[in-house]
Amino acid sequence: MDSITALGSLGLGGDSIDLYPPVGGNSDHVQTSPQLVHQSNRTAIYRLHDTGIKVILDRSPYDEQLIRQLLHEQNVSNFLPESCRKRQVTDVTSFDRRPALSFKWVNGITLKEWLQKVQLRIQVDLDVRLRAAMAVAKTLSNFHEGGAVYNCLTPENIVLTPFEGEYVATLIDLSSALVFRDGKKIDVDADFEEELKGVDLRSLGLILNQIFRGEESTGGEEGAGPDSGCKDGHVET
Repeated sequence: MDSITALGSLGLGGDSIDLYPPVGGNSDHVQTSPQLVHQSNRTAIYRLHDTGIKVILDRSPYDEQLIRQLLHEQNVSNFLPESCRKRQVTDVTSFDRRPALSFKWVNGITLKEWLQKVQLRIQVDLDVRLRAAMAVAKTLSNFHEGGAVYNCLTPENIVLTPFEGEYVATLIDLSSALVFRDGKKIDVDADFEEELKGVDLRSLGLILNQIFRGEESTGGEEGAGPDSGCKDGHVET
């Protein structure tokens, strides 16, 4: 299998990996309600066709800070240009009587899942690892160029998607991101800006090490919290 063919199945060799599993079971079944696709102590993610719904579980639905967090994610998504691969938030809404975030679904698998599949393969081409690493670095660079620091780069927060023989990486959980306007920060000074960019770059270094060594870590949207290492990016705008 050459590198391009390998990338078409996530570049992991062996059995093909289904990137786009059917939602709701039987492919003949017409899905009419959102289906739970992921749940942790912190969040639940639902999917209905090309729409995703994120619900926060570890906070009271009447917590004003929760509403501000979801609005913050929407503001970050709207602020960044379309060319920047991030979760595209479409609305702050409600689901099952709780505040929720609706967004455009991104096909692919998280880098965490990718790393788990790498561990199951005896050999994975260096070229495949390099393409995955370049995709992550490019998206983070686009965030910085677009005026934002991501602030919580973990394998759980990165979705890899094969595209035209390459990978593209999408950063999904925007709750810790900080954005700037017209090159100026909302509420942080220049030194703190550089510190946050440094956090992103150090996190990128850890991510690259995991990609090339096939190791895993914890954190991200599945488990971000006080011990995750992700800084608070909630900013009222």
